[in-house]
Amino acid sequence: MPIQATLKPERTAHNTGPPTVLVVDDDAALRRMLTLTLREYGYAVCSAADGEAALREVSLGHPDAIILDLEMPVMGGREFYRRLRGSGDDTPVIVMSAYDARPARRELGANAAIEKPFSPDALVTAVRSIV
Repeated sequence: MPIQATLKPERTAHNTGPPTVLVVDDDAALRRMLTLTLREYGYAVCSAADGEAALREVSLGHPDAIILDLEMPVMGGREFYRRLRGSGDDTPVIVMSAYDARPARRELGANAAIEKPFSPDALVTAVRSIV
């Protein structure tokens, strides 16, 4: 379960409660598992099934981190990431994929990458590295 990460950003004044993580994945079962795991570790969690829905979630409330699947219908992870950054949003992003998370991290400039499948501990370690 290799994880790569860059330095975490400073917390901002608008985020005073538990860190909020936006989980973006088209697999409902995986979204639920990620949500339950992150909540168990004290994170607030919101989720979206594709990049388009994720952009709406970001506009509703600024998450502290985003866990982003790369392959999704409607709008994939790469397009979501480009639009997020194009809007000036610098929320830390962990890209996850069964195939190309680390190369995609380098391609996009994401903060961290995690390869599927991964353990709950690997997930939490990756989130902690950027929040």
